[in-house]
Amino acid sequence: MMSHPEACQALTRMEARLRETRHNLSELERSLRERAEAEAISSRPKMRRYNRRMSNWTGIAEETYLRILDRLLDNAAMDLERLRRKIERQDAAIETLRRKYRVNAMRPTYSPL
Repeated sequence: MMSHPEACQALTRMEARLRETRHNLSELERSLRERAEAEAISSRPKMRRYNRRMSNWTGIAEETYLRILDRLLDNAAMDLERLRRKIERQDAAIETLRRKYRVNAMRPTYSPL
């Protein structure tokens, strides 16, 4: 049985690990989106140069991007699912510890940078 201060310290460590895992998941998703965008841009060379204010991103380029992103997500599906399950387990463990030791402090909110 832990004392209340020990439980608070354990919760702080667990929240930090959860934040790291969520950050890893968001970084993996971001890198996949950036890679898909880079592949879509390189696979469809632009024929015309438009005005600086106009977008060079066309509907076909968007379809290509989404197709490439789907392929990359399928390839990384096991890693993404593993991280999501880990987040669920960590979150459940934190909630269980909070209930058991009656810690009512606000949980930190995660916001990706």
